[in-house]
Amino acid sequence: MKKEEPVTKRTFRQKVWNHLEQNKLVNFPRPVYGRIPNFVGSEEAAAKLLDLDEFKAANSVEVNPDKAQEASRIVVLEQKKKLYVPVPRLKEALLKLISVSQDASKTDIKSAVSRKGVEESGTSINIDDSVNIDLLVVGSVAVSMTGYRIGKGKGYADLEFALLMELNAITDKTTVVTVVHDSQVFEELPSDIFKQYDVPVDYILTPTRTIKVQNRLPKPKEIFWKMLSNRRLNLMPILQALKEIDEKKGIDVALKEVDTDVESYESRRFHRSKRFPRRRPRSAGKASESQGEDTSKNENRKPRRFPKPRYYRSNNQKSDADSNEVVENGNLRRPLRATNGSRYKKSYRRNKPVIDFSLMVSNIEKNVRVRDLKNALNERGIKPNEITWRGYKGFCYLHYAKPTAPKQSKEFKDEEPAAVAPPPLPARPPIIVDNVIEILQGLKISPESESNLSVKVLRLNSRIETTDVTAV
Repeated sequence: MKKEEPVTKRTFRQKVWNHLEQNKLVNFPRPVYGRIPNFVGSEEAAAKLLDLDEFKAANSVEVNPDKAQEASRIVVLEQKKKLYVPVPRLKEALLKLISVSQDASKTDIKSAVSRKGVEESGTSINIDDSVNIDLLVVGSVAVSMTGYRIGKGKGYADLEFALLMELNAITDKTTVVTVVHDSQVFEELPSDIFKQYDVPVDYILTPTRTIKVQNRLPKPKEIFWKMLSNRRLNLMPILQALKEIDEKKGIDVALKEVDTDVESYESRRFHRSKRFPRRRPRSAGKASESQGEDTSKNENRKPRRFPKPRYYRSNNQKSDADSNEVVENGNLRRPLRATNGSRYKKSYRRNKPVIDFSLMVSNIEKNVRVRDLKNALNERGIKPNEITWRGYKGFCYLHYAKPTAPKQSKEFKDEEPAAVAPPPLPARPPIIVDNVIEILQGLKISPESESNLSVKVLRLNSRIETTDVTAV
């Protein structure tokens, strides 16, 4: 009997994402999995902001940077209100203040609220700046009529709200609005899946409805440091700075010892597009017969065609057929294939070098790409023969091959034995393991990296067998 899985936030996320994707209710970016849905009708839902009394009275509004909230950001600027947009992942600053000229056109406003416009033209707001926000517009994956909200699972919206509360930019009375599709609204969501740091909403705007939550749920009033890990602080300098301020005030800022932020480590499920469906493996005829399956359907199936092996002509081999040129209708033609078979030869793959030693490099941040590592290694003269990349897990392997002497030139191989061959070329100098480790220990892949790499010799004279080895 199959064991029932417990109902979690992920259960409702998956349900909403599947429904929106299967019914084609989302626009770019797609697929919608792992995102705040940019649903069809977001412009109509955002226009309902104009009917809210709280929006009319607001002077400054914060709107999340998701693509689905782009229409809401346009509405805010069109109404000549101050627009604040949170910095993605709170890396560079806390907020960006977006402003346009009084006579800005619709095109200028749309350009200013785009992701590129926010990054390039927005004014950075840090924790030292004084900010007062009257209303917040957040994105959601699922919401309930009672005000519970489920995001995409990273926790950034909840942290942004808590940061603003700590800085007195908002209060627990500040109105929170979410803009979603009708199918993202649930009558009820189980209250036991929500924590004390989850931010509820006061209004739900859809393309067809404006829903006001009757009994407002309590909002978090501070940062719950005991719920955060040291990894979170390393990823967000703003959070680290605020922790130091609270520590000076005598506030308990002890972090949790074990990083149990499961939702940030959810395994990525890649959803294959319908345009390229997964091919089913063909079963052999004998296997089908042994299992008692009907093989009559396979009798009319066309046999599989495998590509013919390709042959390439050797440059240093000539056959007699090269001289037997034939003239047909005034055109010069050579025979297709030599009779002695020496005109063509089969190509072979080059053997991989024997690995001398491998290094395991850990403490890699999850936003680092393999090209960033390659550039950092090349700048310091470290060139492994192969890289096994596991950056999404925080580590990788560097493989170094045994040094070999360069091959002699062909021109001396083809000469007569009496010819005097040059002295053998010296072997390449061996790679000293300690030198490589010393360089890697103090290496930061990028200037923004919070910590240095950690290196250890995995196994000498061995090779890590993997399938996705990236050659440098």
